[in-house]
Amino acid sequence: MPTPQNITQFEAIFGETGNNVLERIRPLSPRLVDHVYEYIAGELYADHALDIRTRELCVVASLASQGGLQEQLRVHIEAALRSGATKEDIVAVCETVGSYAGVPRALNALFVASEVFEAWDNNG
Repeated sequence: MPTPQNITQFEAIFGETGNNVLERIRPLSPRLVDHVYEYIAGELYADHALDIRTRELCVVASLASQGGLQEQLRVHIEAALRSGATKEDIVAVCETVGSYAGVPRALNALFVASEVFEAWDNNG
């Protein structure tokens, strides 16, 4: 069972978009939702070996390089922005992905980033 502190930490990092994803899967797998709160927010992101901004940029690179994970990429681009990454940081990560995982995956990640940036600018 997740602690209130882990839920609060998750919400601070992933915002409403992250909560919406978890609420969509809660009826199917409450266990996975609890795991996300406990491990992701309670352990992984609580580890100070990487700050949240750096960790999120790593996640953006990983998701972008895998391709086909637009919804998850959207959540983590927003989290990266929320944690202090700039649009330029995120674009640079996507450009780097293009060199190592392929230009089509970088383009798809940049399309998602563009949508997130537009919404971010409109809603801040």
